[in-house]
Amino acid sequence: MMESKVNYTAVGVFILLLCLLLSATVYWLAVGGRQQNTTPYLIYATDNVNGLRDSSNVLYRGVSVGRVDSIEIDPANPTLIRIRVDIDKTVPVRADTVAQLIPQGVTGLSVINLTGGASPQPLSTAPGQPYPVIRYAPSVFSRLEGGLSDATLMLSKIATRLDMLLSHENLQALSRTLMHAEQITGTLAAHRQDIAQTLVALRQSSQELAALGAQGQQLSTRGEKLIARLSDTTVHLQDTLGEMDAAAKSWRQAGEGAAKLGATGTQALDQLQSRTLPGFDRLTDNLQRLSSQLTDLVRSLKGNPSQLLYGVPQPPPGPGEHR
Repeated sequence: MMESKVNYTAVGVFILLLCLLLSATVYWLAVGGRQQNTTPYLIYATDNVNGLRDSSNVLYRGVSVGRVDSIEIDPANPTLIRIRVDIDKTVPVRADTVAQLIPQGVTGLSVINLTGGASPQPLSTAPGQPYPVIRYAPSVFSRLEGGLSDATLMLSKIATRLDMLLSHENLQALSRTLMHAEQITGTLAAHRQDIAQTLVALRQSSQELAALGAQGQQLSTRGEKLIARLSDTTVHLQDTLGEMDAAAKSWRQAGEGAAKLGATGTQALDQLQSRTLPGFDRLTDNLQRLSSQLTDLVRSLKGNPSQLLYGVPQPPPGPGEHR
């Protein structure tokens, strides 16, 4: 019987190389080609990303366009979850594109769904970021979960306050209040006639008050009219005072003119006394002498009319005089 001369070492090396080649091919097909035909983006989630895994699908309005590359807590802000995704380069990721986490069936897994894309402006890389950042919107279930948490907290507060309100002390106080209310109701029933009379009196008083109010309204109207008249009278008085001021100014001007005229008359009188009256006195003396001379001339003519022809006769010579 012949022994087989197969080299097991060579077979093992061949199988190992074949496995490495297949692994490299699969890796290139799964990762290398996808990296060449995809663009990396970042998404910062603000809520719980439970159900999202590495290699989870990225959808664009329900169409698979990429996969999740990594999920980690943002080192700069621990309240954010940093998600890196690789999306096909042909997908129109715009400035208004929004990423949202949605569950995938009943498996408990989640995917990222992109919406928007109506803006003509492409999404650019913000300063300080290695890749463009797609805006994130909390999912409906996250908002419902938050709303349910808030509602649960509110119900807990309401239950606590109801427990405090319905404590033993408050129930006793409420019982005493009801007892007092019953006593007050009985007292009111016993004095209902007095209460009815009081209500009638109150009604009459309200009617009288209404009448007084009407009279007060009339008095107010009359007062307003009187105030209006007083206002008109005040206006007339102001006009009259203005006219009196004008008249006083006119009288003052007239007084000043009279004073000036008096001063002028005084000056004229002084001139009359210093210049005119002495001349007038001299003129009067001359007229008197002239009148005396005329009188003597007339008398002389009456006694001797011939003197008009022969002149005035000479007086007879005195003693010792010769003609």
